[in-house]
Amino acid sequence: MLILTGVGEKATGTVELFPLNGRSQSEMEPLTKDTVNNLREQLKISKDYFSMLVVGKDGDVKAWFTSPLWSLDSVYDLVDSMEQRIEEERLQRRLGIQCSDNKDQQGGEGGHYGYDVEGTDERYLYQGPEE
Repeated sequence: MLILTGVGEKATGTVELFPLNGRSQSEMEPLTKDTVNNLREQLKISKDYFSMLVVGKDGDVKAWFTSPLWSLDSVYDLVDSMEQRIEEERLQRRLGIQCSDNKDQQGGEGGHYGYDVEGTDERYLYQGPEE
């Protein structure tokens, strides 16, 4: 997950890498303001309005959202349909790795694809533009 906030001299950001097994702790690294500004330019992200992008491991933008999403189900469906995710699932099965989500409760209000909505880190919630 890539989080970019601010522009110019006030640009900050982090990249968070999630483990393949879904159980280990994720790794978070801060990004320099130059990196944040370069990513905004490369991905054509405007500083004037909210943007959420889904970028594949190949670096291509797979989806673009111009407003915050109340549910990430459509994003999870998109990611699960990507070829690289399908390959990861095959590798997980081959290695005997299972994510902690309950397969009977995928998606919707009940399951949230194994993500704990109540425990969501507030850094990932849309806060609105800085004045």
